[in-house]
Amino acid sequence: MLLRYQDKEVRITTVDGSVITGIAEAFPSGYGLHEFDREEEGIQLGDAVIFKSDIRSIEELSKTAPGDADPRRFDDLMGELLEGPYWIVDILPEQVGANAAGQYFAVERYFLQPERIVPLRRKYAGILLRLNCYYDMAASFDSCMTWETNPDPETFADRVAGLSGNDFLRAVFAGQNAMIDYDHNDTYLTVYDPDAAILDKLKALAAAEGLFVWSPTQEGQEAR
Repeated sequence: MLLRYQDKEVRITTVDGSVITGIAEAFPSGYGLHEFDREEEGIQLGDAVIFKSDIRSIEELSKTAPGDADPRRFDDLMGELLEGPYWIVDILPEQVGANAAGQYFAVERYFLQPERIVPLRRKYAGILLRLNCYYDMAASFDSCMTWETNPDPETFADRVAGLSGNDFLRAVFAGQNAMIDYDHNDTYLTVYDPDAAILDKLKALAAAEGLFVWSPTQEGQEAR
């Protein structure tokens, strides 16, 4: 329901990529039919009227924690984590070697088709949201330029499902010294968790979704 955003400062990204920011004036579907001849709920930001089906994501800016205003506050942590060990949450149970038989890249293209990758992204979004039940999570979809702590679950899941172009998700669990990355063109998550603080829960959540968690071998890291 868009009415929950009434009188709140929001940033809306539309399905065509436009970004509009302002104080939301939400309206129900009946008002939309009466005023705009379109029976659909929506939001008005200034002179702009955006209907629900035209919205790709909504970020409630007034909900952002004060520390979220500093886009560089995770820089040191991210730099350390990127240099450390990592795990993969994947549709496959182990790494495919560089000289393996079979047709890995053809199968990967099959799973990257919209009808298969979108449900997979929703699985990954669900895993992250369930981790967010235990730990604070800061998420960025714009190459770490902005962050939102403990994002709205529905908006977060929709945004993960709709990743495209240069979109990239980074989720930082600062209190656990951990980070999870997802690129729109991947079939897997990359997990940086040197202290294994969230690894056990992650393995359980992945297994519940029919997914696997494995660690790349030193020799095989160039396999894909």
